[in-house]
Amino acid sequence: MMNFLPIILFSSLYGTYLDLYFVGRGLYSFPARPWPEIFSIHIFFTLIGLPLLTVFFLIVCNKLKRWEKAIFILAFSLIMAVFEKQSEALGLFMHHHSWKHLYSFIGYSIYFTTILSLNQFSKYIKKK
Repeated sequence: MMNFLPIILFSSLYGTYLDLYFVGRGLYSFPARPWPEIFSIHIFFTLIGLPLLTVFFLIVCNKLKRWEKAIFILAFSLIMAVFEKQSEALGLFMHHHSWKHLYSFIGYSIYFTTILSLNQFSKYIKKK
């Protein structure tokens, strides 16, 4: 787990800045969030949820072959888009009416690919 620490920190910051950007643009919002007068994003998701999700993601990916990682990223991204839709139904998350959930799938695919690439790069650097 300590090997993942830089990646976990990066994923949390990356997710936080993406949320700040998209919330700032009005593309989605978090109606039920802690300290709404301070944070426009769901701070627990970016500081706790994303790091835990990243650890799970990296542990699974470290056990997979290259082509299996690609399939896992696509499947996991689809699952995350479905969870987003479910969280909307629960009132935890709201998208702008123009939002297409395909955007979430593509966004999570890019997010997880970036995390995996950074993890692979850090392994490469450590070998040198």
